[in-house]
Amino acid sequence: MSTLAVGADRLWYDDSGGEGVPLVLLHPGITDFRIWDPLLPQLVGRRLIRFDRRGFGRSLRATEPYSALGDLVAVLDALELERVHLVGNSMGGETSLALAVTAPSRVASMTLLCPGIGGYPWPDGDDDPGLEARWNAAKETGDLTALAAIQVAYWLVSGSDDYLDAQVLASTDLDNSPAASFEQDNPEQWALLDQLDVPTTVIAGEFDPPGSLQASIDLAAKIPGAVLVRLPVDHVPQYREPGAVAEVILATADRAR
Repeated sequence: MSTLAVGADRLWYDDSGGEGVPLVLLHPGITDFRIWDPLLPQLVGRRLIRFDRRGFGRSLRATEPYSALGDLVAVLDALELERVHLVGNSMGGETSLALAVTAPSRVASMTLLCPGIGGYPWPDGDDDPGLEARWNAAKETGDLTALAAIQVAYWLVSGSDDYLDAQVLASTDLDNSPAASFEQDNPEQWALLDQLDVPTTVIAGEFDPPGSLQASIDLAAKIPGAVLVRLPVDHVPQYREPGAVAEVILATADRAR
């Protein structure tokens, strides 16, 4: 477990070591690297790399402009990794796609769990009106506890626990802090995905919010040769069904040339 300088800031990362093309696990925007812990026993013998995005877990909040893609590239370069298997959940999936469309030679395979997609035509008006009204009211009063509870209700319908509650509250605090303004958008991906030649599997959560579920389905249809796997889970499949997710990751990596 180490830290890596990225500009004026530092990222905390963990490299299990070992041989072969590593798996790089990219966490979502509501939790830190520990969301992958249930998966690790299923991936024994593989080199695994995880790191906390700026402001998450052991990585301090940003003090300068940055992008999630830039930080991923900085980690890969520092570890002298020319090619990796990407495993990205939600925002981590969006960053995986950003690397794939900007530097496809560095991506051996992608396993995307309920991923975000830069440039995807997200539909309007598919959210629960009651939940949206609660969100707007809590936003207006700056009630971070209420905002976090709404996030839990929206993304984690399979249930929460102390870890998830604390993580969502911390990410909500980060999203509403001055540090959030430093994050720059990744390059858009949607319009370029039909040009990809990267073995890809998209894991869709049947209990994910409807818009996110549809985006996963559309993504698998957009990327040539991509496989769609639907699991009875919410937005964090690796936390809910680690065995099934590990099988998908390994099968996807085995498709790499």
